[in-house]
Amino acid sequence: MRKIAYTLHWSPIWGRGILKKVLSQARSWLEAGHDVRLFMLTPAADAAEHIREVDSLVPVSIRLYHGLAGRFAHYYPLVRMVLDWQPDLLYHRYAGYYPALAGLAGSLPTVFEINTDDVNEYRIGPAYRYWYNRLTRRRLLSRARGMIFLTAEISRRPHFTCFHKPSTVISNGIALSRYSPLPPASNPHPRLIFIGSPGEPWHGIDKIFLLAERFPAWCFDVVGPHAAQIEHPTPANLTLHGPLDRSQYEPLFAQADVAIGTLALHRNKMQEASPLKVREYLAFGLPTIIAYNDTDFPDQHPFILQIANTPDNVLVEVERIAQFVEAVRGRRIPRSDIEHLDVAYKERQRLEFFHRVLAQGQQS
Repeated sequence: MRKIAYTLHWSPIWGRGILKKVLSQARSWLEAGHDVRLFMLTPAADAAEHIREVDSLVPVSIRLYHGLAGRFAHYYPLVRMVLDWQPDLLYHRYAGYYPALAGLAGSLPTVFEINTDDVNEYRIGPAYRYWYNRLTRRRLLSRARGMIFLTAEISRRPHFTCFHKPSTVISNGIALSRYSPLPPASNPHPRLIFIGSPGEPWHGIDKIFLLAERFPAWCFDVVGPHAAQIEHPTPANLTLHGPLDRSQYEPLFAQADVAIGTLALHRNKMQEASPLKVREYLAFGLPTIIAYNDTDFPDQHPFILQIANTPDNVLVEVERIAQFVEAVRGRRIPRSDIEHLDVAYKERQRLEFFHRVLAQGQQS
């Protein structure tokens, strides 16, 4: 295996977290000696600028589209770009069926990255999206040479095991070399931070509002959504910053005592995750509150508080939250505790799986 094509559909409304992950993966493959190119379908005319600001060394081919019909239509020229490049393997972050993509997966050895339980997650959104995905997902996933799952929980779901494909579990990683642990904060009252995206109910932003109301002396910074995108009245001790890039939110991280991860994964009918935003919190050294089983931390950790993954978790466990915040104030996570999150370690595992999949294909 020499040439790896990475196909991705990306919209700026999802933030740069996905770009950071994808580009760090591709960079690791480049550094391992492979020829790599990212092929991106996007509605963002400034996508190239976003990519350069994250990582300017990964080769990228971009195809712009406008509207839903344009997204389907422009997948065909994107596929032609991939085929003209003649890769040995295609890696695709699964996000639904496109006829052109299914044709490409039938032409090249293809490994799909499965980041979520799409069948259950899509139940939350528009009905047309859910039913389109249910009726078409087999046409694409059945063509996979292999699947890489973000969590063991997802890998065991019947709507994935039914394909009987070679698979492995590799949770989200982060390029630790690009982050330095922040000095401990020294606030007169606890300060907490959350970073996420609007329109994703499993983040549990409404629960952060409940915490802010329960602890009026604490300060909360919420990065991602605007006030207009939130249905609840904003407590006086909570600031909605809207979307920020790293240069803008890193000072907020430096001021924080504790970070908040996903609090409502139960809304996706899931128990296990490895969110990118939590990896970034930990890379900066921030103690973190989560409400799910983290794939990389199966055991208790003194700087990670795991509360129940239930609708009333914040209210039921408010005392545990208060005790944890008080215990970790003025402290940071030792880098030695999170070295296994490094993208270099994760991507060695991924490349080994690629080789196994290609070898099995040759034998069959």
